[in-house]
Amino acid sequence: MSQGESDCPTQCSCGPSPPSCPAGISWVTDACGCCKVCARQFNQDCSPSQPCDHIKGLHCHLGAGGDPERGLCRAEAQGRPCEFNGRVYQHGEDFQPSCQHQCSCMDGVVGCMPLCPQQVPLPDWRCSQPRLARPWGRCCEEWVCDDKNHITLPYILLMTLSFSSTELVSLPRSQVLLSARCLPQTTDWTECSTTCGMGISSRVTNNNAECRLVRETRLCQVRQCDLPLTPAIKVKVKKCQRTVRPQEPIRINFAGCSTTRRHRPHTCGFCADGRCCTPSLTRTVRLRFQCPDGEGFTRNVMWIQSCSCKKSCHNHSSPSRPSVSLHNDIHNFRH
Repeated sequence: MSQGESDCPTQCSCGPSPPSCPAGISWVTDACGCCKVCARQFNQDCSPSQPCDHIKGLHCHLGAGGDPERGLCRAEAQGRPCEFNGRVYQHGEDFQPSCQHQCSCMDGVVGCMPLCPQQVPLPDWRCSQPRLARPWGRCCEEWVCDDKNHITLPYILLMTLSFSSTELVSLPRSQVLLSARCLPQTTDWTECSTTCGMGISSRVTNNNAECRLVRETRLCQVRQCDLPLTPAIKVKVKKCQRTVRPQEPIRINFAGCSTTRRHRPHTCGFCADGRCCTPSLTRTVRLRFQCPDGEGFTRNVMWIQSCSCKKSCHNHSSPSRPSVSLHNDIHNFRH
């Protein structure tokens, strides 16, 4: 029995709920097998009570600084590095390509998680046409109201403001402005955060029982990273190559875990004239993932139905527009 195991209590005593971990960091069980803790990441200090993130292939190399009970989280030798936006990251390394995403390199594949809040405050009711945009100097989208985009109070309501609070004022029913009904609004899904491999897409909607604006996220993969972006032989065709689909059903991998069922997902090919081939029609499905340690989770995943050629490869800074209809509503596979 190791020294770490000999220090374990005879009866586990953990908090009522696991700790809150930053985006992209998993829960792992401590050396005693008792409590869930936030996994230590690449190049961070580790110990039996602070284990490394085994899902990312990290291992605690004890003995750092001469202390046999402490070490550094290092990646296993067989893990492949990742190339992202012209930079190379080691297997198991975390990085932040923008203020909106936290990414990790896992055996040659980059996975990203959003850093912006999932719940978006309601826009000012005086705003007649609110739009989601990134204000200057800020990172996450907020509701913005243009200067000439405000609802003015009717004269009859303005008059009531001049009365004392002890006076009763009778207003006609036609003057009631705010309705108890909720007007459903949702934005389009953002483009995938990565051009290849697994990324993140998000949207904002209030289509819930509380009529509360929340940010929904889904995993997305436009294409596999080993697929060429341009054809080997130029042909005079200005259309997207038909969507690529595996011949046999495969398991979809994310963060070291795999889907419980096999699927044949479509991915985008390439455009013969050098333009970018991006999804033009998608839907959202809920997939169940199973991890090597026996735990599982469910995630929303973008399901590509068709692709098209575009001149602009990225448009992440464009503001999202609210719409009434819910596009790409979430679909559940029947087991």
